[in-house]
Amino acid sequence: MSDAATRASGTLWAIMNPAAKGYAATRRMLESACRDADLPEPVIVTTTPDADGYPQAREAVAGGARTVVVAGGDGTVREAVRAVAGTGVELGILPIGTANLFAYNLRLRTRQPGLAVDRALFSPARAVDVGWASWRDVDAEGRVGAPTPERPFLVMAGLGYDAATVRATSPELKRYLGWLSYLASGSRHLLSRPLAMRVSLDNAPGRRLRTWTLLVANAGRIPGGIEVFPDAVPDDGVLDVLEVPLRKTAQWGGIAFAGLTRHRVDTTALRYTRAKTLWAVPDDPAPLHLDGDIVGRVADLRVRVQRGGLLVRTPETS
Repeated sequence: MSDAATRASGTLWAIMNPAAKGYAATRRMLESACRDADLPEPVIVTTTPDADGYPQAREAVAGGARTVVVAGGDGTVREAVRAVAGTGVELGILPIGTANLFAYNLRLRTRQPGLAVDRALFSPARAVDVGWASWRDVDAEGRVGAPTPERPFLVMAGLGYDAATVRATSPELKRYLGWLSYLASGSRHLLSRPLAMRVSLDNAPGRRLRTWTLLVANAGRIPGGIEVFPDAVPDDGVLDVLEVPLRKTAQWGGIAFAGLTRHRVDTTALRYTRAKTLWAVPDDPAPLHLDGDIVGRVADLRVRVQRGGLLVRTPETS
């Protein structure tokens, strides 16, 4: 059988990041688990710097895949979701990347690689929402580009100083400290003046505000037991929005306490709302990130939610 025919006949595809820690062992476990369960041999494709998940997932969907297993971090998963969302193809996740925020929120992270493979292959599929974002890039000379095609985010999109924190964090620090590295890099922005912007929720008239950052979330947890959005769940059909209009240095203490104890003790520094769509226009270009991956400086941001757009295999307890 030709390579093309072999791919077309496969119902299980695996998209794997060969640069991720544990790639070789995870691949062996996946192939072994399929043999032991009498499943067809998976079609395994690896990502490259120029093809980081989207073209592979698009090929899988076109090739008749019923399940796509993604082994990597949030960036690899997000690129696969670009092609898989809305198709009915089920997604299994093997979290072997650096942050794995989406897997963390779905309680898929585990120190047992065999358990991760079992969940990706055999757990029931859960319908979760997908956030979609579009923006206009601003180049080094200040020129504003055309609106980008929509890109998915699965946990959070951040416009403001939290994105600047992500941009300032070195890959080496991120590799060794994970989310603690963002806290270390972010300390330099704690006393920065709030950013001025206009924000419209659900097509309502725009509202002027000043905020340290504007966060739009599909899920609310980050490692360390911190719930940035205590009420956020990834399958309610809405996005949670957070403004941080800090005015006093002491308010950071309240924010830290609220995050660690899951209480809202400082309502003046944390403003929560919900929406299905959002449009934000900062007075000056501001940095943007999707799930902790920096996009760059943007002139605006448009966001919408796709309710139940993704079928993810998760433990029934998640």
